[in-house]
Amino acid sequence: MFQAIKTLNYPFLFVFFCFLTVLPNQADPKPKQKDCSLLEPGVPSEFLLSRGIQEQITAYKANHTQKLAEAKQSFETSISLLDKYHECQKEKGKGPSAQSAELQAQNYLEIGNTAKAWEWSEIAKREGKELTKEIVVLQMRIRLREQNLVQATEVLEKDLVHFPNDPDFLYLLGNLYFERKMWNQSVLYYTALSFVIERRDNYSKYKFNTEKALGDLNYKLDYPKIAIKHFSEYNKAYRNDMEVLFRLAQIYFVLGDFKMSKFYLEQIRERNVRDIDASHMLAEIYFLDARDVSSQFFTTLREEKKIPKEGLITLLNQLVVGSTFGLEEKLKNFIKTNPARLTPRVALLELADKNGDPSYHQINAETAQYAYEYRQYTLALKILTKGYQKLEPTDENLNLRVVYLEKISACQEMLGYWNHSILSIKQAIALSNDLDQKFKMRFRLAYLYLQGNLKKEQTSVDILSNTIAENPNPTHYYLRGLSYFQLGKYKESVKDYSEAIQIDPKNANFYFYRASAYDKLKQFEETESDLKKTISLNPNASNAMNYLGYLYAEKDKYPEEANSLLNKAISLEPDNPAYQDSLGWVYYRKKEFNLALLHLNFAASLALERGFEDPVIYEHLGDVYLAKKDPVNAVQFYKLSLAKDKQASNKELASKIKRVEKEISQ
Repeated sequence: MFQAIKTLNYPFLFVFFCFLTVLPNQADPKPKQKDCSLLEPGVPSEFLLSRGIQEQITAYKANHTQKLAEAKQSFETSISLLDKYHECQKEKGKGPSAQSAELQAQNYLEIGNTAKAWEWSEIAKREGKELTKEIVVLQMRIRLREQNLVQATEVLEKDLVHFPNDPDFLYLLGNLYFERKMWNQSVLYYTALSFVIERRDNYSKYKFNTEKALGDLNYKLDYPKIAIKHFSEYNKAYRNDMEVLFRLAQIYFVLGDFKMSKFYLEQIRERNVRDIDASHMLAEIYFLDARDVSSQFFTTLREEKKIPKEGLITLLNQLVVGSTFGLEEKLKNFIKTNPARLTPRVALLELADKNGDPSYHQINAETAQYAYEYRQYTLALKILTKGYQKLEPTDENLNLRVVYLEKISACQEMLGYWNHSILSIKQAIALSNDLDQKFKMRFRLAYLYLQGNLKKEQTSVDILSNTIAENPNPTHYYLRGLSYFQLGKYKESVKDYSEAIQIDPKNANFYFYRASAYDKLKQFEETESDLKKTISLNPNASNAMNYLGYLYAEKDKYPEEANSLLNKAISLEPDNPAYQDSLGWVYYRKKEFNLALLHLNFAASLALERGFEDPVIYEHLGDVYLAKKDPVNAVQFYKLSLAKDKQASNKELASKIKRVEKEISQ
């Protein structure tokens, strides 16, 4: 302390000497000039700006403490001071600054005058040396205050190209589209945000909100496995979120994975002993999946006093304990008022089996169909197999046995049991005496040989050739055309699609697939013509729009038309990675590299979200970075493309990598 006193204070001395130099001038003051007619002489106009800022800060503080009347008064005072500042600027031949205009826009927004707020925000945008994130977000807030979600979204999307990887922008856009119930657009931006967080900002404040949003969105868009991935990631941080635990249980239930569904339902029961919904859903799962031991769980529910006085669980409990008096009528009434429920149908089928009901097979068929529609393929297969086994192999039951085998084959197909599915449909064909039915089943058999890892295209061609000889149906030509295409026999493919078109000239799909074959044959005019015909027959044929737009971009033809086609395709399917890639490539061709990067990054993130990595997208990203004179990033994406390319070797890309690496080393 004493040492400090002894030490000379140099800043103080400097100010002191400056003060001494000013003293003589005090004795002989010069007349002060007026900076503005609204101010006293010697007072700079910036004083008004400073006072306006101070009043705004005071207003925000009053808002924070819920002193709304004081806040409003301070905002109005700030407006008045800034108006005077702008008058002074006008006297000096100057306009408002970007800062003062933005402050004024904020003031007007806070007092609810959105028209004035927008006017001043536009001035701020115009006067700024560069576009700032703050002014764009302010304009979005103005549109939100007007309760105009569409225009709020447009504000952000218009300027997103300047902030393509900004988490705030992506989160806000994802949120706005979610509020508008536009799930595909919402998933686009949340997926892009997830991509940014994973690679740049793993501790982002948005991380877990994004995981939950993507879980919800993918569930709505029928991507259950992707939804599970995001909900599970969210669940690591928020283990007691009962809503998410229950949603996970529901998704696994839909997928037919009863084991995992039970896992999450048991967690809910452990953490919330009073929960009813999880307990009742568990009861349904035990009934559907573990009928032999379900009585034990129903005993537990009775002990917990969780069997209601009426409803489905009451009816299931009655069946489990063996009290079937009046149960059939009750189940039928419940099904009538709740036609979308599967479990009561399974209960009714069990009751029909026990009672030897003559309508058993009809109930079996209906129950299996519902199970199939709800993607409970294992359960549907189990029901159908039991029904088939109950049939006597008599001529009287021949048609019913064929129908059972067809449906069993369909379930096996959906479960990926390709060989079993083929065997079942072959049995059905062998049993059937109905020629039209045989044609349909032979078509299905040919289709099955193209699926999964079988890839027996020639077998499919042979089956269809025999069928076409007897029944030249357009769908048979179409499928054989597809088989030829997969065999690389593009001329034969074109011929078959042409035959299908001749029989059914209004089918847009036939033109689209013929265009694909023409493209392989390098016949551009024919490809273009068929894609245009596809779009004329189906104005929502986004696949044809994407294909044609990309072709135009590749050939440097009709850039505006390509841009229009691809934007239309994306408006129909904004979360399609192929479409985003195509639009990015169009922008690359137009040398609009920032827009190209925006859409190519969308494409890369969406592809990853869907569980694959497209080497074409990565190569396109490399091309854009190279065009932007960023060879380091270009090489990174070229190498990624080469690593993901399934071709034995991509000599052209390998050569490109060597060339760019040489450029970097120099």
